[in-house]
Order: sequence, then C-alpha cells, then structure tokens
Amino acid sequence: GQKQLVEIARALSLNARVIIMDEPTSSLTQTETDRLYEVIDDLRASGVSIIYISHRLAEVKRCADRVTVLRDGRNAGELSKGEISHDAIVRMMVGRDLKGFYPRTGRVARDGSPTLELKSVSFVGGPAQPISFSVRAGEIVGMAGLVGAGRTELAEAIFGIRALTGGEVLIDGKVVDLNHPSDAVEAGLSMAPEDRRLNGLVLEKSVQFNLSLPNLDRLSKNGIVSKRKELASSHDLCERLHVKTPSVHQVVGLLSGGNQQKVVLGKWLARTPRVLILDEPTRGVDVGARSEIYVLMDKLAAEGVAIWMISSDLEEILGMSDRVLVLHEGKLAGELNREQLSEEAVMRLATGAL
Repeated sequence: GQKQLVEIARALSLNARVIIMDEPTSSLTQTETDRLYEVIDDLRASGVSIIYISHRLAEVKRCADRVTVLRDGRNAGELSKGEISHDAIVRMMVGRDLKGFYPRTGRVARDGSPTLELKSVSFVGGPAQPISFSVRAGEIVGMAGLVGAGRTELAEAIFGIRALTGGEVLIDGKVVDLNHPSDAVEAGLSMAPEDRRLNGLVLEKSVQFNLSLPNLDRLSKNGIVSKRKELASSHDLCERLHVKTPSVHQVVGLLSGGNQQKVVLGKWLARTPRVLILDEPTRGVDVGARSEIYVLMDKLAAEGVAIWMISSDLEEILGMSDRVLVLHEGKLAGELNREQLSEEAVMRLATGAL
C-alpha cells in the first residue's frame, strides 16, 4: 500500500495535464482510497484530465464523468455520467447479463473432518499470538482483513515460504513438516500468490512452460520431459480454463491479467490438490474472467478440494465464502458463518472494533 502511494505521489509531482491511473487502489486501505478520491476531485477541479482504469466498478461509478468499456481489445461502448451503473458496465464488459455471478450463494459446504488444520501456528515475522483454524473438504473459507493484517504472511508460512516457529499443520489429520514449498506441494497444497507477475509466473516464458513447471515429475520419465505429454497437458488445461491465447507457445507475459491468473491456477490444477490457497484470486482481473474463476472455485469445492481464499474484496468474500476468518494486526479477530456475514460484521472485526 505504501509503495502504491509513492507511485501516485510521483505521478502528481510532475504537474501533468493528463494522468493515467491504472488500478491505483489495488493495494490501498479504504482510508487511503478515500484520500485518493479527494486528490482526484482536487485535480479535476484544477483542470487536470484523468484516465482511471479499474476493475472495481464502485470506484468507477464514484470517480468517472464518462466510462469507456473495453472487451477483447475493442471499444464495447460508452456511458455518460447518468448512465453509469454496475449492471450497465457488466453488460458491456461481458456482452450479457451476469445472473448468479457468485455461484457459491446458497450452497451448503459439506461437513466432515478438516482437510487442512492449523493448531497454534506461529511463524517468523508473525504475531506473538498463535493462530488456529481449519478448512474442510468442499469448503471455501474466506480470510479478510485490512492491508497489513498478516494474511499473506500466514499463507506463505503454511506453504513453506516462511519458517514456522511453533504449532502444527495437519493435512487429512496427519502432521506435516513444511520447511519448503516443495514439502507443501508434496503434502497436497497448492498456492496462487498475491502478486502473480512477481511470484506466480515466469513472464518471459511460454504458457506451456508455466503450466508444466510444477508438474515436470508427472510429465517426465527417467528425468526426460515428454514433449508430447507436456503439449497435450497444456492444451487440455487451456481448454478447461478457457485461457485466451494464440497458442500454448505464447509468452505468458503478453496475456491479459485474467488469462495470466488462469495459467497460475491451471499449473496447480494439474496436480489435483487437496488444499488450494488463493491469495487475491481476482485482483486485476476483468469481470468476465472473474466470473469464470468463481465458477471454477465452486466446481473444485464440489469435487472435494478445500479452498482457503484470501481477499481484500468484501463483495467477493461475502459472495464466495462458506465461512469467513478475519485477521486484525496478525491476530484472528473472529469467525463468521454464512448467516452472520455482512460488510459491517467483517469490517468491525477487521478494524478491531469491540
């Protein structure tokens, strides 16, 4: 969030006549976002032109005098101030109405013993108070909290990126040692990281390369990768996830954000994970791809995958979660079941309100 504010300040320091803001609030807290709105209002009043690019439609409605919608690289239409609404923008973005945008609504997660269980877990750089929670097979557990609450750090510790200093992690009731990401993968965990471009993909390599990277053991024999198996697997995953790419040999860094995210998910789906950790699964993803990701999540849960979803998007948390865990300053502030879920309830816990 601080890095994002520095980037915005740098742009403002140039006294430009036109400022392009591309997803300016993706890492900002609500307080920081509100301050950005004030800056935008001041700039507009002083005659500066602003092009505001965002997938957060509430922000578009708040800031825009006019909206231009792009779909598949083409102008899908424009809306004047009085025409701007969530539904109108969505229709232009996907070319249809989105009924049942959150397929999880109304679904009841299956009961049973936990697939993933944390017992009094602590880790390097984490809070003094240990954390305990569980995720059952077929369940989507959302984790909410303000930027800096420690959600990503906790996920990294469970995936073997950060060192655990105490407690136990159990998969299907058995204690596992997670000293390295390879240990986590071997135990049946997969993770789509918060920053796909930095930690989820090798941007200068092909779609096929990225889809194959975690699965070389399944695509090789005697240490030699079968190009035939690799190609077939890549084609199958692209078709399954509706990845829009000229070919599997396309450089993944040239794909849209939504298609890059599908590649991140695809490389793990090939391993049929027991637990899938999704850190900001739809950040920087357009509405159409977001809908496809939600459908995929719901399908995976129906197949028995335990999903731990970390998100700063409250609408996403409310729409896709069977239960919600809320972190505040690294501590587990509370848990909400579906009947208790509301924006107010989540934010009270996230801000430490009593």
